[in-house]
Amino acid sequence: MYSFATLAARIDAVNGKPAVLEALWDGDTTGWHLNLTLYYYAKTWWFKEIIQPVLSSVSLGCISDGGDSRLFTGQVPPWPEAEVAKALGQQAQKKYGLTFYFPSELPDDDCPAWTQQHLAIACGDCGKLIIPTTSPYLPQDICYNCHLARKYPSS
Repeated sequence: MYSFATLAARIDAVNGKPAVLEALWDGDTTGWHLNLTLYYYAKTWWFKEIIQPVLSSVSLGCISDGGDSRLFTGQVPPWPEAEVAKALGQQAQKKYGLTFYFPSELPDDDCPAWTQQHLAIACGDCGKLIIPTTSPYLPQDICYNCHLARKYPSS
């Protein structure tokens, strides 16, 4: 699991001013994980003078706590990565004064990156930011989790 000391060391190694710590879900055949990305203002030099800082980004790693089999074994909570990310994000906000961007506590790879927020809409049901799907089989105004909740309401 990820520790704040490890995260802080990776942030401190960046040559620039931290601006945003982003936590975005991504899924593959092994399950869901959270990718952590740091957006920072890099110092740009021109003949020994610092000119306009440039927004850059660097991957800080990912948070994963097992595959999707935990959904069938009753592990509670099913997404502890979200709790870890929130704790790390809050600590990073306090230490570095950066913005913590974490658009979804549930796995969802339709959420925009911090730099893509201008392309997003708010889910009509839960309000989180999403990039509308291009699938003709899914609604474009709600996220996938809300689509499933509408399609298979719990009794």
